[in-house]
Amino acid sequence: MLIYFNILQYELSLNLIIYVDLYHNIFDLMWLRIFLFDKIYEIILTKGTFMGKHLLITGAGVDRSEGIDFPLANTLLADVAGYLADKDNCVDSELRKMIPGLRFNFNNMIARAVDKVATREIHEQKQMIQRVREVLNNLEENDDKNKKLAQLLIKLFEKLATIAEQSYLDEETESLIRDVFPDDADDIIDSDSILDIHKLSLSDTFKLVLKRTLRMSLKGDNPIARAIGADLLNIETLLIEKFLGFYNENPADIKNYIYISWSLWAYLVHKQQEVISKNPSLPFYSQLHKDIRAVTLNYTYFLENQLTGNNVIYFHGGLAEYVRMDTRDLLNIENILSLNPSDFIRDVIAPSINLNDYDISKQVHTIPSLVPPLRLKPVLSNKYIELWAKSTEWIKEAEHIVIIGYSFNNADEHFNDILRCYHNNKKIDIVVPHADGDYFKNRIEKVFNIPQNQLTKVTVQNRSSLQCRNIRLISACATEIDVSELFGLGC
Repeated sequence: MLIYFNILQYELSLNLIIYVDLYHNIFDLMWLRIFLFDKIYEIILTKGTFMGKHLLITGAGVDRSEGIDFPLANTLLADVAGYLADKDNCVDSELRKMIPGLRFNFNNMIARAVDKVATREIHEQKQMIQRVREVLNNLEENDDKNKKLAQLLIKLFEKLATIAEQSYLDEETESLIRDVFPDDADDIIDSDSILDIHKLSLSDTFKLVLKRTLRMSLKGDNPIARAIGADLLNIETLLIEKFLGFYNENPADIKNYIYISWSLWAYLVHKQQEVISKNPSLPFYSQLHKDIRAVTLNYTYFLENQLTGNNVIYFHGGLAEYVRMDTRDLLNIENILSLNPSDFIRDVIAPSINLNDYDISKQVHTIPSLVPPLRLKPVLSNKYIELWAKSTEWIKEAEHIVIIGYSFNNADEHFNDILRCYHNNKKIDIVVPHADGDYFKNRIEKVFNIPQNQLTKVTVQNRSSLQCRNIRLISACATEIDVSELFGLGC
């Protein structure tokens, strides 16, 4: 008799088909059982080994891929503000009902941002000028209005930078002070500047120009305004600033953080649903081999939606969880791809928050599980200690690591340090659009200790690349590279 065994997708996404002739013999049956279970055991071990060899790491650049088009952090504030202003959702009203005495609004935020401009460091002023110049150079020939706006902003910030730069004590001035007052020169020279820039104030003219520009940036339709807003109205900077309220027990900052973080969460959930509804087969993600491990520095659910949950680590938290700050409980959010954000805030979050007690230690604060981009990462829950340790183990175990859309930002130095410690003897492919740029090569040198003059030009999948030893820098967007081919895997 013929027995047809079909073991369907035994956690492996493959079929094991065995044809065995049995002759009604008990020994044959025993042999079959031994063979079958040995085979399953072998596959399980092979699967574990296989998965451990290949590790994918994704950053924000992946979610910027064409067809996904998630906004970058420096433009998020305008998108969130537009989302909250939309009359079709009730997120803003539900949050304000939930948070008594909330004073936050975007106009006040703009005013505070403008007041801080005069005290910015010289390099920050010059970076802003450069950012506006880059946008100016890419404007249409007939876009005279925006060209003039750009020229105005460049002129104003150049004057500000010049004042700050010329106020610094040069060597000649310092030398003269020491010659004139040799006995107490060190006491006299208590600053590196002859002006206290922290006491400077912009004129009403400068303030009004900036305020109007920043209001335009929140509407999101002006390229020059967006360039200024990306710098002065960065939501990550805002989150960092307000999150500190949990440590210094500042009730206003705590309320602002709860409002801003849940507003951001609601927008990202909405955007995520919108992306998937328009394109269920997502670029990049839909092409991934299901039996790889992945660590993501993004919040989006796209990766887990493609791979199994056990194969994905959300290093900075994700949209499908939230945290109760007093107990540090990490709680799951079900149906993240279909829930209504305002309903969830009203029905689940609002009842689990208490901001009415004058004693802040007795209040209950519930926030999204989105780790703020601080260099020193706050531990929102003990689970993050476990996840960061698990990420380290996965990196240590991997033989081949593919990193896509990650800029090796200074704010993620804790993650960079894991790669710095455990990258030796591993094959590493790093995919970003401008892998051959000076900034990126400098970041790679600092993380992997690769001198830029040791990088050699090569080609990978017909893309211009640089290689030194076991590390390749591939100039490409996420959708321009076949990850399975990089790993040497089939579809």
